[in-house]
Amino acid sequence: MKYMPVLRLLRLPALFTTFPDVLAGYVIIKQGEVDPVELACLLAASACLYLSGMVFNDLFDVEQDRKERPNRPIPAGEISYEHARIIGRLLMLSGIAFASLVSLPGMIIAIALAASVFVYDYQAKRTVFGPFFMGLCRSLNLLLGATAVVEFSQWEAHPQLLVAGIIGIYVAGITVFARSEAAQSSRSPLVLGFSLCLLALIGWGASASYWAPASVENIAFIMLLLITFQLARKAIPAIRSGAPQDVQQTIRIMLLSIAMLEAVVILSHGGPAAVPWAIAAALMMIPGQFLSRYIPMT
Repeated sequence: MKYMPVLRLLRLPALFTTFPDVLAGYVIIKQGEVDPVELACLLAASACLYLSGMVFNDLFDVEQDRKERPNRPIPAGEISYEHARIIGRLLMLSGIAFASLVSLPGMIIAIALAASVFVYDYQAKRTVFGPFFMGLCRSLNLLLGATAVVEFSQWEAHPQLLVAGIIGIYVAGITVFARSEAAQSSRSPLVLGFSLCLLALIGWGASASYWAPASVENIAFIMLLLITFQLARKAIPAIRSGAPQDVQQTIRIMLLSIAMLEAVVILSHGGPAAVPWAIAAALMMIPGQFLSRYIPMT
């Protein structure tokens, strides 16, 4: 199929881990007052910026991929370098444009997110700052959802900055864990990456305990325990073996779990109308999980 190389270049299944971030930021700031057009623009902005990051990642890694991942679309010759560069640029500009339709804060956060994505792909991922920049991208993605405001001062009434920081720690952990996913991984980064993910889970539990209504606090804790169990079930064998297949399967579960984690955030901080949006965020796991059977997420 002619479109399959493009879908593989974009890592389409991972896209469904970004939408719950935006939903969480949006529901927190709006507390049940939803404008479908506004939300659609922010989801489109997030999608375009995330997908542009996937494209630029492969553009900057093309020489390395020729050795380690020759089956990726660019080194395999399925998509030309120039064609991929055009796709990446159009997606990034489109993401900023969609966010600008919502608000000035939306445009500012989208530009900051685009810059962070580009810096990460270009050079930062090869340095010790790589996990920080990847976590920053995810934090900004959640904050993008919270830009349905006239000015940033409206953020003071809600904890979107707190939960954005926590998702940043979680994704930084995934990034550390995935440091050598294409080859045999050493134990230290795997342990550190998994520890950062556990730290984020504790942070989510603490925020739920402080902010969540009593009616949903227990549900949030049960969800967090189930997520922790699922991650540990995959991560511990991967840490022991360090084998690429085990590590990549764990990364897949870590990424897909973001939907459930953001559902916890929405339940805890989204106000009285949060439940339907929490369900919507959790359901984002389904298309991502289905597509990941056919299109690699890493």
